Amino acid sequence: LIKTLRGDFWYWMPVGGKMEILNSLFCRVIGKIITDFTSVVQFRHPNEVGGMYWIFSFVLTMASFPLAIKFFGANEGNGRIVDLAWR
Repeated sequence: LIKTLRGDFWYWMPVGGKMEILNSLFCRVIGKIITDFTSVVQFRHPNEVGGMYWIFSFVLTMASFPLAIKFFGANEGNGRIVDLAWR
């Protein structure tokens, strides 16, 4: 959505026609998934996700980890696994 609003949605591969839309959508979604789950530093480049968005995603990922542990422990969590996660 941010890439579309900034006018930077189209990806670099000129394949023509509807394939350009599908290719751009696929590459942007895969890049976002990889960035969210791995925090690869190379994706800070402005042509991929950009620096501020990368930092926001990284902080959000780090903040959600303790919340996920608490949620797991409160609902069905095995105490041994929860203790191991806090170490």
